[in-house]
Amino acid sequence: MAKIEDTLRELAAEQEGFFTARAAEEAGVPRVLVVQLAHRGRLTRVAQGLYRFQNWPTTRLQQYHEAVLWPRAHRELEYALVSHDSALELHNVTNLNPGVIHVTVPPKTRISRQRPVWLLLHFANVAEADRAWEQGVPIVSLPRAIEDIGPLHGADVVHRAVSEARERHLLREDELQRLVDTFGSEVLEPYHAD
Repeated sequence: MAKIEDTLRELAAEQEGFFTARAAEEAGVPRVLVVQLAHRGRLTRVAQGLYRFQNWPTTRLQQYHEAVLWPRAHRELEYALVSHDSALELHNVTNLNPGVIHVTVPPKTRISRQRPVWLLLHFANVAEADRAWEQGVPIVSLPRAIEDIGPLHGADVVHRAVSEARERHLLREDELQRLVDTFGSEVLEPYHAD
């Protein structure tokens, strides 16, 4: 069993202690052995098909990893990306502090099981150029996150996010132009809270 746990720990190492039973099978560990380890208390079954090592250190990124793995527990997805408000939070360009973690998956994804209350799924196409990694978590690009929050939160939040991103030099010129094309040149003006 030690060799099996080592294999699972390798899977979990990059995801804050989480792994899917599906990924374990792909790594050569049968699902039945994962279930046995959970019954013995070596693993915690977080959700159907999603497991975590019990004594793995907790970090602020833990729930982001859980959020992007949850929709992948039973299916191969092209992507599951932290998005919207949550992406801005992970990019450290907001003070929105969402009560849920937003994750975007491909539009034709079908999920029949009940999602956790802290997870909000969005179904949309995300071009490969808009997929990124932030602190080891798959995430939408900063321009895509800003575009996604526009319809939800309005011009003031968009303006604030663009201002902060520009101040910290997080946007390239082509990305700025993309946001100007989407929201207008007002987003380039310095932001002043009313």
